[in-house]
Formats: sequence, structure tokens, C-alpha cells
Amino acid sequence: MTPAARIAAAIELLDEIEKAMASRGAPADAIVASFFRARRYAGSGDRRAVTGLVYGILRRRALLVYMASVAGLEPNARALVIAALKLDSEQLDMFGTEDRFAPAALTAAEEGMSVDVASAPEDARLNIPDWATAGLHARFGDELAPAMAALAETAPLDLRINPLKRVSEKIINNFKNSYELIDFNDYTNISMRSAQHRVLTNEALYRDGQIEVQDVAAQVASLLVGAKLGEQVVDFCAGAGGKSLLMAATMENHGQIHAFDISGKRLDALKERAKRAGAHNIQVKRLPLKDDERSSMQRPLLGRMDRVVVDAPCSGSGTWRRNPDQRWRLDDAALAEQAALQSAILKEASALVKPGGLLVYMTCSLLPAENEAVADAFAAENPDFVRRDFRDFWVGPWLQGAAPSSLALNATDLQLAPHAHATDGFFIAFFERRPGA
Repeated sequence: MTPAARIAAAIELLDEIEKAMASRGAPADAIVASFFRARRYAGSGDRRAVTGLVYGILRRRALLVYMASVAGLEPNARALVIAALKLDSEQLDMFGTEDRFAPAALTAAEEGMSVDVASAPEDARLNIPDWATAGLHARFGDELAPAMAALAETAPLDLRINPLKRVSEKIINNFKNSYELIDFNDYTNISMRSAQHRVLTNEALYRDGQIEVQDVAAQVASLLVGAKLGEQVVDFCAGAGGKSLLMAATMENHGQIHAFDISGKRLDALKERAKRAGAHNIQVKRLPLKDDERSSMQRPLLGRMDRVVVDAPCSGSGTWRRNPDQRWRLDDAALAEQAALQSAILKEASALVKPGGLLVYMTCSLLPAENEAVADAFAAENPDFVRRDFRDFWVGPWLQGAAPSSLALNATDLQLAPHAHATDGFFIAFFERRPGA
């Protein structure tokens, strides 16, 4: 592809993503994959250039929308691409060239688009969507600017060793050297990290289940659950099962993990991952959508579980480094609906906890409305549960060092964030059911 054709392709691809965000359709990564499957002629350099431009736009979309609006332009894909190129001072001469694939020549309004970033409102400069403004200001206060700058970066690739496989230190060191991985030892002793994303599906350690891809925040959350040998555990919103796999390892395959989810596709992925990882104590159970069928499925487990984990569906604001389109998919009403769903799921799951058992609520969100507000409401409405301090669960053998400082709005819960902890944004609250309750 010529440089001009790459810009035209970026406009076309971004247009598809913009439409999907407006309709809450497919995520950006799926759209990108489909886009290039239909364009086999695009080489690896073309794909990198086009996706790099598009993802760069998604990471600072609020500022680019502001620039287009000030110029009197509709903030469509073309205007956003032009605004991004103006900020980077490159390739605007590709518009309107004789290249038959080139985008149309710039209009007068496009030519005159301002690049005076300093005059833009704070939320535009920091790329904050309207629906998340109050929550992010409440969370970060004076640290808002560095927090948002970290969320605009590209996330590293985090891996973890599978304790069930007992892979040798020599093999791991050889793997780290070949992939330029570093130990990430602030919180766990099973983590590795790379600044570059790599395809690992053909790597022997991955195929054999000796390593898994998992952000350090999710590793910490899984280890804090503290699932032990012989216990009965429910992973209520298991998804593809990253946390179930690590809990199976801490349980050394003794006891049972009941992995629930409404998605058969995600649970099928968990089955394959469990087989590869050698995790034999995970029972995969699809949650019915009908209330009567759902209740019937859970009835044998009521009040019998040692630990119940609720990794609730959320805004995903803590993962914006990985999914920059995610911040443009919600609004105030959707956030309120999400919080109501989280409360309902937490209440439903709590009935499975036995007296003396532990209920762990977690999200990959940074917003108090999905985190402390949900946990506070549950605590107020359920006096048979006692809020516990996350530091009580910061114990070995895989968690290491002192418990990290938390950005939560209270002293008991753990809130992680990229700028402070070099992890995804993640929230965890702990509730113990009173003995005899």
C-alpha cells in the first residue's frame, strides 16, 4: 500500500469502528482483524501503520473531536484522522494527490483546523468521556492527569508461570531471554512482562500450559482469593477462566471450582485452557438466563461454598490501555444499568457462601459507582456479612512483599491503577459471612 492508501484505509477502518462504538457493536480488535482478512494484499507493514494510526486516534479521541468541532467539522472518521495528522505534523500532503487510492483533498475548514491543545478543556486533553468524568475525578483528584496519561499508553504483555506444571527455572530463564521478558516482582513471584506484544500460540511453553497470558492485577486478584486445598469455590462470572485456572493451581487440583458464566463460547474456551493447564478440578456450568432455571442450577450449592468470586461485568475502564475504544461505548444511563446489574449479581452470588466463608467482589473498573458504591450498598443491606481488609489476605507463597497502597475511597478495599501500580485498573472488596448467619 502507498502512504496515501494507508491513510485512506485508516479512515475506512476508523469509520467502521466509530459505527460499532455508537451501536455498541463489535470491539475494535475484532473489526481490525476482519478488516485485514478482507484485504490480504495488505502487508505486515501496512497493517502496523494503519492500526497504529487508528489506535492512536482512539487513545486521544476526545481531543481530536474537540479540534474538529472547533473547526466546524463533523467529528467523523476523516476529520479525526486529519486532526491526528495535524497534531503529529505529518502526511497531510497525501490528501488529494494523483494516487488513485488517496483521500480527497483537504477543504478550507480542514486546512484551518487548530492545533492549540493548551486551550482545549481538561477532559478533552485528558481523553475523558462525559459519563466517566465525575467518577475519575473522585478517584484520582490531583493525580488525574498522570492517571489518565497512563491509561492512554499501550499496556505491556503480562504472563504468569503455571504453578501446576512446576516448570524448571532454567527453561523459564531461556524463555525470558529469547522473548526479552523481565520479572515483574512487585506483587507476585510468578509474573513476567514484555513491553512488546507477541504471538505465543506456537511457543512450546504456552502450548504445554506452562505459561498463561494474564495481567498482573488479575493475578493478584486470583491469589488474594486464597483458595485452598479441598475447598469448594464458585467463580460466578468466570468468562474464559483466567482466575479459575490460577485458583486451581493454588488449590493444587484438590477441591472443586464451579465456573459459572452465561456465555457458552467463553466456557468452551475455559475448557480448552483448563486442559492445556492441567487444571482438573474445574466444573464448567453455563448459567441459564431464566430465573427459575438459574435458581434450580444453584440450589445444591446454596450456603455451602467456602469462597465465591464475583468478577462482575463492568465498564472496563481499568483496561482502557488494552481497549481504547471501550471508553466511547457507554453513557450515564448505561453506567447506571451496569451498577444495578453488578448489585444484583453480587446479591445472587452471596447466597452460595457458607457461614464463615468468603465473598470476593471485583471489577476491572476505576469508577466508584461500580466499585465502592456497589460494595457499600451490599454491606448496608446484608448485615450477615462483615467487610474485611484486603491486607488480611496478602500472604504467600505467591504474593510477595508488603501489600500495595490502595487508591480505594476507604481503607478496606484494594483499587489498583496503571499510573500507581503498573497494572490494569482493578478493584477488589472482601466480605466474610458471619459464622452462624
